[in-house]
Amino acid sequence: MLVGGSVHRDLVVDGTALLLVQSGIGFVNAAGASTSAILRAELIGNRVGAVISAGTAGGLGPGLRVGDVAVGAEYVNLDADARVFGYRLGQVPGMPASYAGDAQLHARALGSVTRPGATWSVHSGLFASSDSFMTPEKFARIEHDFPGITATDMESIAIAQTCHVHRVPFVSIRGISDLAGPTGATDFDSNAPAAAERSAEVVLAVLAGGQTATE
Repeated sequence: MLVGGSVHRDLVVDGTALLLVQSGIGFVNAAGASTSAILRAELIGNRVGAVISAGTAGGLGPGLRVGDVAVGAEYVNLDADARVFGYRLGQVPGMPASYAGDAQLHARALGSVTRPGATWSVHSGLFASSDSFMTPEKFARIEHDFPGITATDMESIAIAQTCHVHRVPFVSIRGISDLAGPTGATDFDSNAPAAAERSAEVVLAVLAGGQTATE
């Protein structure tokens, strides 16, 4: 089903009813898609238990490798700068300075991936989102402005803010497709499919409460 610019698919995975939404890229697409999903579920009388964002991200944290998975513990907006009015860098006026990922979903994502022999690992940390793709020059500034940053993407903060105003638990689980460096765009094109698949694998493990596949 096409709802606005997003694609909605209803499915059941291991007995759990899911609404799978393909949002498109960027803040507006992500906020519109998550809002439409929450409101559609509520209109047909279904309680929204949680929203989980799956996809890819650029990695920044120490020890991160292409192919790893990052889970957002906290989310900030790289495009928000209202410090002249007394707000923090990354804070939209009138909104929280940052958004915390749901503690239970976050813990389940980290705890469900203890796989002996796996060739990739799962990391937790700060997610920073922007409507701009990150270049090496931007990465250097971001690391200075937001110490401890783990990953960057173009959707998570928009979905986090949407879930905040609708009081819905949220977590973003992203496969690392590229790292800070001059080959970021090329690396993204090459690695995005595999990174997205690993993101989906961890999401399914969160839903099932089990382990992801050993590689």
